[in-house]
Amino acid sequence: MTPGVRPKGRCACELLGLVILCTLSLGCASGSLGELLGNPPSSPGSAEMWQIPPEAYPTQRLYRIRYQGPDDERAGFKLTLYLVGERQYRMLAADGLGRKLWSLDLDATGNATWLDHRNREFCHLGPADRLGFLPIARLPLVALPRLLLGRMPTEPKANLEIFDTHLTFLDAEGQRWNGSFRSDELQWWSQLEGDESIAWWRREDDQGGTYAHRSSQQQLRWKEVVRETLTAPLEPLEIPRRFSESFCTADDV
Repeated sequence: MTPGVRPKGRCACELLGLVILCTLSLGCASGSLGELLGNPPSSPGSAEMWQIPPEAYPTQRLYRIRYQGPDDERAGFKLTLYLVGERQYRMLAADGLGRKLWSLDLDATGNATWLDHRNREFCHLGPADRLGFLPIARLPLVALPRLLLGRMPTEPKANLEIFDTHLTFLDAEGQRWNGSFRSDELQWWSQLEGDESIAWWRREDDQGGTYAHRSSQQQLRWKEVVRETLTAPLEPLEIPRRFSESFCTADDV
């Protein structure tokens, strides 16, 4: 080949090669080839920070949870999570004596059912609804397993930026979320309203975490103590006949 003469038909390929070389050698601030080509930035690890990995279900998990509320209110309970899929699960909370406190079921159609075993009440909700009084999180119901498993509770809708160990994005409501990861494992995240952090989570170890919500003064610490494969499909959630229907969607979040 004559030096300085470029074969025809290779310009596009070589241009792409130069872009890739730039990305690998310079880091390219936002850290992605996709951004340079006009696509949202992504990477194999950080792109899954808001998703439950497929290998995580179907599983049955037992957590020990410590709750702290306003006026230093404290309580402990056990929580069993039956994780059927990324958007399908059932939770059962019980006290130290094994007595049922509440149940929450999100089925494959996106319908949620809440059972209050102490007050003998139930209600129906949707996956995007919140239960502000629920002593686990003030988040959309579909996000609760993500919280327990150490994932971002919501998906990015705009302004996604991924760096070496951090990511930031806006959700569908325009709220900003920041997170930090190490070796493709999320270490912490925070939810912001304006410039103020209104909720945050951090990993305590491989099986636990801490979640805090500022305005409600609620804090949770949990540890996963048992995990096993869910070998049989869940039976449909039955509402006891003595339970009365109530209105329990909470907007005070």
